[in-house]
Amino acid sequence: MAVLTVTIKEEVTLNGSLKTFENVHTETVNDIFHRIYGVLHTAESELLNFASADAGGVFSDGDLNYLRITNLDSTNFVTLRVLGNSEEYFVKIEKGDSFILNNSIVDANASGGATFSSGNIDIIKAKADSATVNLEILALA
Repeated sequence: MAVLTVTIKEEVTLNGSLKTFENVHTETVNDIFHRIYGVLHTAESELLNFASADAGGVFSDGDLNYLRITNLDSTNFVTLRVLGNSEEYFVKIEKGDSFILNNSIVDANASGGATFSSGNIDIIKAKADSATVNLEILALA
């Protein structure tokens, strides 16, 4: 068992005055998955899978405590496709940016309904824009 500490800190200078915002969160974790993965622009790549039980390369539903996917490229963006609960949503990660989740629950609603109908993420896929992009994946359960 380990303890994950996530610190998010923003600093911005506005009208000559430095503004600092910081949030620290800790979480107990048992499993760590870390990988640098080359994502192609010619086809979608599977990054992470989720199922009812842990298996090789598969996270158990509800066990994900933290996920960070960082685009390490200096030029190209990557598009994530998050599928689950018979729905999906897309996220564009620009060069150098990160996508962060703190659980594996999803709801994507094309009809614009105001109620949250949660379900588990089944899979996360990615496709690079116009050249192979390296992504850093850090997932903790």
